[in-house]
Amino acid sequence: MTSIDFKNAFYIKLGQGGDWEAKSLPDNKLRFGWEEQTVDDINSRSWERIENQLRSAHKGPQGGATRALNGLRRIVESDETDIWITFSQNKLWWTRVEQSSPVEKDDTSKFRKVQGWSDKNASGATLFTNGLPGRLAMLQGYRWTTCAVKDEQIPLLRNLLNNTPGNLAESIRLHRLALENSLIFAIKELHWKDFETFVDLIFRNAGWLRVSILGQHEKAYDIALVEPITGDRYVVQIKSQAGLADLKKLEESFSDQDYRYIYFAVHSPAKDLESVSNIPNHIKFLSVNKLAEMAVKAGLVTWLQEKVFSVSRSFSP
Repeated sequence: MTSIDFKNAFYIKLGQGGDWEAKSLPDNKLRFGWEEQTVDDINSRSWERIENQLRSAHKGPQGGATRALNGLRRIVESDETDIWITFSQNKLWWTRVEQSSPVEKDDTSKFRKVQGWSDKNASGATLFTNGLPGRLAMLQGYRWTTCAVKDEQIPLLRNLLNNTPGNLAESIRLHRLALENSLIFAIKELHWKDFETFVDLIFRNAGWLRVSILGQHEKAYDIALVEPITGDRYVVQIKSQAGLADLKKLEESFSDQDYRYIYFAVHSPAKDLESVSNIPNHIKFLSVNKLAEMAVKAGLVTWLQEKVFSVSRSFSP
């Protein structure tokens, strides 16, 4: 994975209301306005002349002319070491200007050529706006054409583009792993009946509908479920202990005309089941590690804590 490094970062709005996005992102262009300023003046960096033009044309407070001048200089003087970002199609896009690319003009607007807009981080994941930190997402509301990303926002953007967790997120991840490791031992302490209830709660807390009496569905299965959005039907087989022979028996009992998948939940599998690598696609094996992860997501930590409240056996999470 190639690191995305930069010192400065800038936001740009590609046209009023995003009107230029369709002619910027696929065309690898950084588009901007400043209609009254000529390309020759801009490329020769005649800032005094341009400042006088802006102050003469600006009808509001003089701060607006200064903002317009600084924004234009930011675009023109930026080099390939900078990052430019914008928002389009509910995603964050980023790019760099091409080295020494001058300002040009076409039928749409003035522009600088860029190295290519991307909506992916260094790991290839899409940068959806609903997954952004609020302090970055707020740039979408900026009223003017361009602004610098603030110093306190730079680490957020750098971590986001490089798919690198910040200190707080990493601390949460490590504490969550420690919690899941403790839950593994708790799950293994469950009585078989409590283990059935635990697996049932995982699916029900995820919004799935149980359409059978727990433990009394069919001989081969313990729970029948319906996914409420799609209407797909699933079955769950729950065993405290199981081996490869149990997996083979389960495979033989499955009918894809009736169900989409079998979930096979086992908290203490035999060695031959732990080491198997060719589990059929229609069987989803839920190991104790996976069940511990699902317990955290399903909000069952307190339920497990209460079930093992009096257990004093030593363990090493």
